[in-house]
Amino acid sequence: MLRTIRWTVAIYRNSFSGLPAETWLLCAAAFINRCGAMVLPFLSIYLGTEFGYGVKEAGQIVALYGLGAVLGSWLGGRLADALGCITVQVVTLGGAGVWMFVLSRIEDPSLLGPGVFVLGTLNDAFRPGSVTAVAISVDADKRRKALALNRLMLNAGWAVGPTLGGFLILWGRPPGDPDYERMFFADGATCLVSALFLAVLFRGFQQRRQSANDQESTPQPQAGPTRVAGPGPFRDPHFLWLMALNFLVTTAFLQYFTTGSRIFKEDYGYNEETIGLLLAINPILITLLEMPVVHGLRHRAALPIIAIGSLAMGAGFLFFLPAMALGWVIVALLVVTLGEVLQMPLLGAYINDHAPARLRGAYNGAYGVSFALALVAAPAIGGWIYDEAGGATTLWWWCACAGIVSAIGFQLSHRRLLRQIS
Repeated sequence: MLRTIRWTVAIYRNSFSGLPAETWLLCAAAFINRCGAMVLPFLSIYLGTEFGYGVKEAGQIVALYGLGAVLGSWLGGRLADALGCITVQVVTLGGAGVWMFVLSRIEDPSLLGPGVFVLGTLNDAFRPGSVTAVAISVDADKRRKALALNRLMLNAGWAVGPTLGGFLILWGRPPGDPDYERMFFADGATCLVSALFLAVLFRGFQQRRQSANDQESTPQPQAGPTRVAGPGPFRDPHFLWLMALNFLVTTAFLQYFTTGSRIFKEDYGYNEETIGLLLAINPILITLLEMPVVHGLRHRAALPIIAIGSLAMGAGFLFFLPAMALGWVIVALLVVTLGEVLQMPLLGAYINDHAPARLRGAYNGAYGVSFALALVAAPAIGGWIYDEAGGATTLWWWCACAGIVSAIGFQLSHRRLLRQIS
């Protein structure tokens, strides 16, 4: 028993060691921001409760958030290279914080769509700057670990955000009378605090780190072959193929908190507090497991592991099928989370290794676009399937198929690269 404890402690110590203080502080800013992540997980429920939208209609509004995120990811990536990754984060976080307060006061349904679109643009313009700052804060051999830490902090914040949001919405309120305004104010406040944190602590960061990164030629991944990137992400066929696969599996993955949260409430009968706790399972497990897993796989080829992760992400949704019992829901979320641990951090690190140093922000922005497009598609597809094409059962089967197809695509990419270098 004592030997097991020592072994576990050693794994976690090795997983988190070797990263500079700047990396930890950059990841801490992302954690502060995500501790207020309440609006998006509860947006579909909010639209149904406060404005009377059905699942399909609410999905269309949430899809506008995704369209804004597409614009924000592309714009944030370009501005991260042009103006600096810290400047972009400070401006977009500050703007998102203020806009949360504005959005909470909207009562006219015709203004909801534009308001949600602007929120998606501001929220996701932050992401490329955050990822780029973390990527350039370390040497190439520590990049996979640094980006895994960034994801860990984001997910730790996600564990706090929806859980706290569920409590805030219902706290002190009579049954059947939730107060959703609180989640907008809490989410906005954490955006502003994170912006202030970065503005104070990271003046001159881009200039300090870029001089070191200018000496870095485009590296090969530590654990798998790749090709030298072309003049930009949207002219790089290998990158675009990976993004298409990522879009497909992420569209399935996002069902668990877009359409899924509505299914939990309307089909399974859970209240907002229970839904918040269920949504916290994913980020809590990632916080506990992702860094040791990434550390343990640091010398392994990335794409085959990404394929396994995509397969698990899809297969996890099949555990929703046997029954609506809470136990099956928890098992489904556990398996989906295991797939995420294997897929997302390794793909992010692979992309940053593949990108030329001077275009890393653009690549991270384009990478973010694949997630943002999935955020457009997920609520729209999920809402349509739920309302028009067979309900929750059909949706879970679709998610499983999307994971399988993506897994095959990632594995074929790896085999093609092996043939190119043989």
